[in-house]
Amino acid sequence: MATNVAVDTPVGTLSGRDCIYLDDISFGDDANTLILKGELNGSLCSNAALGSTYSYVATFHGLMAIEMLELDSWNWSGESSFDEVQHSEWVARLGGKVTSEHRHLLFQTYDLVFNIVCSRFDFETVRLDAI
Repeated sequence: MATNVAVDTPVGTLSGRDCIYLDDISFGDDANTLILKGELNGSLCSNAALGSTYSYVATFHGLMAIEMLELDSWNWSGESSFDEVQHSEWVARLGGKVTSEHRHLLFQTYDLVFNIVCSRFDFETVRLDAI
């Protein structure tokens, strides 16, 4: 049975519709890499200062599958705005080149939700309002 587990980022767990704002979507490495860029509301990050703002770059490597949905069309609740789906039925159904290293990740922004199957990811943040 699939289980959602919140991903721990450099600013902690990301929670709430207003936490992740998406500014840019791009692909690299012949579409094997998905890059999402935007801003985080630090008040909705478990290890960030209230009222702070961060830029982020989420890079998903070894991309095997991606699904993008408008948030109001999505009907699956998670533990946070960035979850790993353990024991994913979607990953099991993909077959092909999927290995035990591939992970199913859910990334929920203000407007969009991404279901991503990849072999690894990086999540980098920079505080924008630091003095």
